[in-house]
Amino acid sequence: MMIGRRKFEPAWWAIALTAAGVSLCVALGLWQLDRAALKESIELKFEQRLGEQYQAFSAGDALDDIEYRKLLLQGSYDNSRHLLVDNQLHRGTAGYYVLTPLKLKDSDDLILVNRGWAAWGESREALPSIPPATSAEGVAGIANYPNEPALRLGGMNLSERWPQLIPYIDIEALQSQFSGRLLPVVLWLAPERSGAFVRDWNPVWMKPEKSRAYATQWFAFALIALVFFVILNLRKIE
Repeated sequence: MMIGRRKFEPAWWAIALTAAGVSLCVALGLWQLDRAALKESIELKFEQRLGEQYQAFSAGDALDDIEYRKLLLQGSYDNSRHLLVDNQLHRGTAGYYVLTPLKLKDSDDLILVNRGWAAWGESREALPSIPPATSAEGVAGIANYPNEPALRLGGMNLSERWPQLIPYIDIEALQSQFSGRLLPVVLWLAPERSGAFVRDWNPVWMKPEKSRAYATQWFAFALIALVFFVILNLRKIE
């Protein structure tokens, strides 16, 4: 192929390498766009349901359509069995979430209540003392299905000592630590409720705009690869 006074004659391996690289970059860019769309739909659902009123929830109620709904529960906290979810970042600071089980009224069912975030002190060797939670006026919060971790580095090392430090929330694994049925949902304690922990709930850990920015970068890499492919394979005609 002639381009001006230069001949475009790439080797087969250059074509194959460029095609593979461009295809990978485009696929990663499209994947990031899909992630951005998914995050937008989650944020929209979250914002819509935040505008609703609190609704009463009790043992036996359906769990299939309560994600991000504002619930009001009656029951009593088990302040002898706190869980600390490790490796939680808040504005760049490492800390943990405090989970306390709530036994629902007139039932043996339990639901884990995420009371918020706290920063680690000088050492993780000694677990912090957790102030007791009260439920005299009911427990208000936002329902959330715990996410599966993207990468599991080993299982949970559960013991009989409380509070327990866990790497992530796995309802099935934690069930062995409780006599009552542990519901497969976590309640984010309402931000307006009093407490010693930070409650700044967000359903996605990275904004859709950032995923779009990553997509743009991958598409740019694909374009750069094509430009270099053309430039490096042009030969001047003597």
